[in-house]
Amino acid sequence: MRASLRIFRVLGIDVEVHISLLILLLLLIYAFTVTPSPFGFANFPFLERIILSAASAIALFASILLHELSHSIFARRYGVKVKKIMLFIFGGVAMMESLPRKPKEEFTVAIAGPAASIGIAALSFLLSFVPHGALSAFFTLFAYFNFILALFNLIPAFPMDGGRILRSFLAERMGYAKATRLAAEVGRGLAIFMAIFGIFYNPWLILIALFIYIGASEEERLVLLENVLGGVKVEDVMSRDVLFLTPDTKVSEVMELLLKYKHLGYPVVDGDRLVGIVTLKDIIGANPDDTVENVMSAELVTIEPQKSAFEAFKIMSEKGIGRLPVVENGKVVGIISRSDLMRVKEILEALEVMGWRRSS
Repeated sequence: MRASLRIFRVLGIDVEVHISLLILLLLLIYAFTVTPSPFGFANFPFLERIILSAASAIALFASILLHELSHSIFARRYGVKVKKIMLFIFGGVAMMESLPRKPKEEFTVAIAGPAASIGIAALSFLLSFVPHGALSAFFTLFAYFNFILALFNLIPAFPMDGGRILRSFLAERMGYAKATRLAAEVGRGLAIFMAIFGIFYNPWLILIALFIYIGASEEERLVLLENVLGGVKVEDVMSRDVLFLTPDTKVSEVMELLLKYKHLGYPVVDGDRLVGIVTLKDIIGANPDDTVENVMSAELVTIEPQKSAFEAFKIMSEKGIGRLPVVENGKVVGIISRSDLMRVKEILEALEVMGWRRSS
């Protein structure tokens, strides 16, 4: 069962809601309806409280969405493709294929979300002075939501906007990778402080701290990985001696090949044409007398030899696969695996420590 649900599409971007946010919205509706509220909901009749509570929960959803849309709009201005927006219990994230590498562009994209939230908060605060009590309470809460959302995202730690703003400033004065490492260290330090504070005052802060700590570490890992593998081409890493299978190969033969060569996946070709790939996972539970054609995966994900090794890593991570056939002019010229990439990464990092530099 999927943990997120696609609800609609706006400005050409899919919007998905994670189940954790839906749970939070239901809890908010319950809290504002049943328990005393600092925004005056308890002063209204029960039915009106339910309506106000539901509207407030939807307002929280809208606040997060508008925040992430602001990031997305500015990112697309710099040519960044936004794949989707995911809304979850800690806020939201605009999932982009990449981030602008120019510090000023990254700063603009990062600050766009908090700026939009602060703008909405200011407008809502002005509207809270309307004479109608219920509307006044609603706009007061809406202003509060957006102000807290902006403040939370300005924490200088990945994956918060503040962490990206901090990196944009640091990247003006040092390399992108070094700026990322320093910003990630600041984020982890803040997360540890927040977790300790949460132990004594609010356990909820421990969850937020864990989210920030993991996010900072993951951001650092990806950027440093790109720094190592971004200058390496797929053709420099791939295995060229590819063992091909044909559609009529028996599953029993594949089992023998797995034991003999220890490779976990093999391209399937019909003549010169790539028609599929078969892996250990595909043959588990299959009849040994069956043919590869009936168990292979025909949904092919390939890469060209001139692409960067980091691009191969991103594709494997996004698709949840361990290897990619390398195709040039319609023919398979090699295969690259996640283990190939990790070995190259370890070697390059060790050589760099020794003072070796790749020639351009």
